[in-house]
Amino acid sequence: MALPAGILCPTCPAGWLQFARTCYFFSSTKKSWWEAKEFCGNLNGHLATVSSEQENKFLANHIMENRIFWLGLTDSYREGHWQWEDGSSTSISFWNTGEPNNVGEHGEDCATIFSNGRWNDVSCSNKEAWICERSC
Repeated sequence: MALPAGILCPTCPAGWLQFARTCYFFSSTKKSWWEAKEFCGNLNGHLATVSSEQENKFLANHIMENRIFWLGLTDSYREGHWQWEDGSSTSISFWNTGEPNNVGEHGEDCATIFSNGRWNDVSCSNKEAWICERSC
Protein backbone atom coordinates (compact mmCIF):
# COMPACT_ATOMS: atom_id res chain seq x y z
CA MET A 1 0.00 0.00 0.00
CA ALA A 2 1.41 3.38 -1.01
CA LEU A 3 1.66 6.04 1.67
CA PRO A 4 -0.33 9.26 1.20
CA ALA A 5 1.74 12.08 -0.26
CA GLY A 6 1.95 14.07 2.99
CA ILE A 7 3.45 11.24 5.05
CA LEU A 8 7.17 11.42 5.71
CA CYS A 9 9.61 8.74 4.68
CA PRO A 10 9.93 5.79 7.06
CA THR A 11 13.65 6.55 7.22
CA CYS A 12 16.53 8.07 5.29
CA PRO A 13 19.99 6.48 5.55
CA ALA A 14 22.23 7.78 8.32
CA GLY A 15 23.76 11.10 7.31
CA TRP A 16 21.02 11.88 4.79
CA LEU A 17 18.46 14.69 5.18
CA GLN A 18 14.81 14.43 4.24
CA PHE A 19 12.62 16.82 2.26
CA ALA A 20 9.13 15.67 1.27
CA ARG A 21 9.50 12.05 0.05
CA THR A 22 13.16 12.34 -0.89
CA CYS A 23 16.47 11.81 0.93
CA TYR A 24 19.49 14.06 0.28
CA PHE A 25 23.19 13.55 0.95
CA PHE A 26 25.45 16.63 1.14
CA SER A 27 29.10 15.65 0.62
CA SER A 28 31.90 17.01 2.76
CA THR A 29 34.55 16.25 0.12
CA LYS A 30 34.96 17.39 -3.49
CA LYS A 31 34.88 15.51 -6.81
CA SER A 32 34.41 16.31 -10.48
CA TRP A 33 30.80 16.29 -11.72
CA TRP A 34 31.30 12.89 -13.38
CA GLU A 35 32.86 11.38 -10.23
CA ALA A 36 30.06 12.80 -8.09
CA LYS A 37 27.48 11.37 -10.51
CA GLU A 38 29.09 7.94 -10.16
CA PHE A 39 29.24 8.25 -6.36
CA CYS A 40 25.50 8.97 -6.16
CA GLY A 41 24.73 6.08 -8.52
CA ASN A 42 26.65 3.73 -6.23
CA LEU A 43 24.27 4.78 -3.42
CA ASN A 44 21.17 4.01 -5.53
CA GLY A 45 20.67 7.72 -6.12
CA HIS A 46 21.57 10.50 -8.52
CA LEU A 47 22.86 14.05 -8.36
CA ALA A 48 20.12 16.33 -7.04
CA THR A 49 17.43 17.59 -9.39
CA VAL A 50 15.25 20.59 -8.56
CA SER A 51 11.56 20.53 -9.42
CA SER A 52 10.18 23.29 -7.18
CA GLU A 53 11.15 26.56 -5.54
CA GLN A 54 10.61 24.90 -2.14
CA GLU A 55 13.06 22.12 -3.01
CA ASN A 56 15.63 24.66 -4.22
CA LYS A 57 15.27 26.59 -0.93
CA PHE A 58 15.68 23.37 1.07
CA LEU A 59 18.96 22.61 -0.73
CA ALA A 60 20.24 26.19 -0.37
CA ASN A 61 19.40 26.26 3.34
CA HIS A 62 21.75 23.31 3.91
CA ILE A 63 24.72 24.87 2.12
CA MET A 64 27.16 26.83 4.25
CA GLU A 65 28.06 30.28 3.02
CA ASN A 66 30.84 30.43 0.42
CA ARG A 67 30.34 26.78 -0.55
CA ILE A 68 28.88 25.41 -3.75
CA PHE A 69 27.55 21.97 -4.63
CA TRP A 70 27.02 20.10 -7.88
CA LEU A 71 23.47 19.60 -9.10
CA GLY A 72 22.54 16.88 -11.59
CA LEU A 73 22.20 19.47 -14.37
CA THR A 74 24.33 19.54 -17.52
CA ASP A 75 24.39 20.71 -21.13
CA SER A 76 27.35 18.47 -21.97
CA TYR A 77 25.20 16.41 -24.36
CA ARG A 78 23.99 19.44 -26.34
CA GLU A 79 25.41 22.92 -25.74
CA GLY A 80 22.79 25.32 -24.43
CA HIS A 81 20.25 22.53 -23.83
CA TRP A 82 20.29 22.10 -20.04
CA GLN A 83 18.84 18.84 -18.81
CA TRP A 84 18.86 16.79 -15.63
CA GLU A 85 21.05 13.70 -15.68
CA ASP A 86 17.93 11.52 -16.09
CA GLY A 87 17.35 13.27 -19.44
CA SER A 88 14.43 15.44 -18.31
CA SER A 89 14.47 19.13 -19.20
CA THR A 90 14.39 21.89 -16.62
CA SER A 91 10.84 22.99 -15.84
CA ILE A 92 12.13 25.59 -13.39
CA SER A 93 15.53 27.24 -13.00
CA PHE A 94 17.33 29.58 -10.64
CA TRP A 95 20.34 30.77 -12.66
CA ASN A 96 22.39 33.58 -11.17
CA THR A 97 22.35 36.87 -13.11
CA GLY A 98 24.29 36.43 -16.35
CA GLU A 99 24.35 32.64 -16.07
CA PRO A 100 24.70 30.20 -17.70
CA ASN A 101 27.50 31.89 -19.64
CA ASN A 102 29.70 28.98 -20.82
CA VAL A 103 32.98 30.90 -20.35
CA GLY A 104 36.48 29.56 -20.90
CA GLU A 105 38.27 27.62 -23.59
CA HIS A 106 36.44 24.35 -22.83
CA GLY A 107 33.16 25.89 -21.74
CA GLU A 108 31.08 25.25 -18.65
CA ASP A 109 28.72 22.29 -18.97
CA CYS A 110 27.71 21.39 -15.39
CA ALA A 111 25.63 23.31 -12.84
CA THR A 112 26.30 24.19 -9.21
CA ILE A 113 24.09 25.72 -6.52
CA PHE A 114 25.19 28.46 -4.09
CA SER A 115 24.00 28.98 -0.51
CA ASN A 116 21.68 31.74 -1.82
CA GLY A 117 19.93 29.18 -4.05
CA ARG A 118 21.30 30.60 -7.30
CA TRP A 119 22.82 28.35 -9.95
CA ASN A 120 26.03 28.75 -11.94
CA ASP A 121 27.57 26.82 -14.82
CA VAL A 122 31.16 25.68 -14.29
CA SER A 123 33.58 23.24 -15.87
CA CYS A 124 32.54 19.64 -15.14
CA SER A 125 36.15 18.80 -14.27
CA ASN A 126 36.19 21.26 -11.34
CA LYS A 127 36.34 19.59 -7.95
CA GLU A 128 33.24 20.59 -5.96
CA ALA A 129 31.06 19.20 -3.21
CA TRP A 130 27.86 17.53 -4.39
CA ILE A 131 24.31 16.61 -3.40
CA CYS A 132 22.91 13.13 -3.98
CA GLU A 133 19.17 12.51 -4.04
CA ARG A 134 17.16 9.31 -3.77
CA SER A 135 13.60 8.33 -3.13
CA CYS A 136 12.78 6.90 0.26
